[in-house]
Amino acid sequence: MWPVLRVITKAFDIVLAPFAGIHPIVGLLVVSVVTGVVMLFIFGKTSNQKMIAATKDKLKAHIMEMWIFRNAPSVMFRAMGSVVRFNLQYLKHSLRPIVFLFIPVLFIMVQLGIRYAHEPLAPGDVTVVTVALADGVRATEADITLETPDGIRIVSPALRMDTAGEIEWKIAADRCGTRALSVVTPDGTINKVVVVGEDLGTVRFASLRPRAGTWSAFLYPAEQPIPRDSIVHSITVHYEEKQGLLFGLTFHWLWIFFGISVIAGFALKDLFGIEV
Repeated sequence: MWPVLRVITKAFDIVLAPFAGIHPIVGLLVVSVVTGVVMLFIFGKTSNQKMIAATKDKLKAHIMEMWIFRNAPSVMFRAMGSVVRFNLQYLKHSLRPIVFLFIPVLFIMVQLGIRYAHEPLAPGDVTVVTVALADGVRATEADITLETPDGIRIVSPALRMDTAGEIEWKIAADRCGTRALSVVTPDGTINKVVVVGEDLGTVRFASLRPRAGTWSAFLYPAEQPIPRDSIVHSITVHYEEKQGLLFGLTFHWLWIFFGISVIAGFALKDLFGIEV
């Protein structure tokens, strides 16, 4: 899976390169609009457009019937039953394209997540690095240490928790830059990228470096997964979640992505002649 994810990640690096050095919301909005158009085309190609159009027409007719005969309970309730029935038919016709949409949208979300989900550390910030250990490895007995590069320093001794199977250190960021922490184990050294500095553009980084063969390895493809035979299960650098400012309001980046994608799709459906 990693070779495929690496190719997809490199492709997104190229696509998002023009937005480097500008406010992250710009790239997120552009990708969201493009995603909305892609979703629209996939929906059009994988759905029964004639049946969707006919079902929508019948829905509109029965809704109008409910309004016209609102003073005739028997007719109105019969029309309500028809509205429910044709709503279910519409959902049935929409199910197949939704299945086709799920996979590409999931890949897009993963790629956006490693670029827009977290705020980089700022100089002076203090955060926690957590090393989760493989099953059966006791934290108090594991010969594991943390080494930091110039510009990042350890500010607390290792906290070893056998119950949680984790080791934690507090680190402080002193200078801007992208650097690598080194988790030293008896089997070798495992690095974890740390980003410190102003967030302008599409810097690719993730809070988690997971183990290969796990679901997390798919969700966090910013770095190559940790080998399966390592005594380290994952390394986490705790960043703040990013909140995007749009129309004067603060939203989680996922809400911006989905909202703009859906709005773009509905806004362009008539232009492309696609029934949604």
